[in-house]
Amino acid sequence: MARILNAYPGALQGAVGLTPDQIALIEQDQGVALPEDYREFLALAGGGGFRALRGETYAFPEILGIKEYAREILEESNPGESLDGCVVFMGHQGYIYHFIGPAEKGGKTYEIAEETEGVFEGAASFSAFIRGMLQESSS
Repeated sequence: MARILNAYPGALQGAVGLTPDQIALIEQDQGVALPEDYREFLALAGGGGFRALRGETYAFPEILGIKEYAREILEESNPGESLDGCVVFMGHQGYIYHFIGPAEKGGKTYEIAEETEGVFEGAASFSAFIRGMLQESSS
C-alpha cells in the first residue's frame, strides 16, 4: 500500500494515520479481520485528509457503524445478499457503499446503491481500488 501511495506525489499530504488501537476498533466494528492492504491504508490515512477520497465517508471515527447502514441498503435492494465476511470501507452520501468481499472470494471490492438492484463488482482488491481513485483524482 505504501508503494502505491508513494507513487503519487502529495497523495498522503495532510493525511492522518490511525493507531493500532483505532484500527482494532474498526475491526471490532466490522466483525471480521481486516485485509492487510486496508489495514495498511488505515495506518497511513485512515484518520482523514486523504485527497483522493475527499467528500467520502471513510475515516475514523465516522467509519464506525457504516456496515450496518450498508446492510440496510443491501437488504432493501438485494434480498438474500449478505455482508457477512465483508468489510465496508467507504460510503458516499448515505446511499452508495463500497465493500471488500470475503477473503475466500478473493478480496475484490464491490458497490451497492440505494434503490438499485444488484451488487456491482469493482476493483480486484482494495489496493487496486485506491490506485484507481488516485489515478482519477490526479487526472
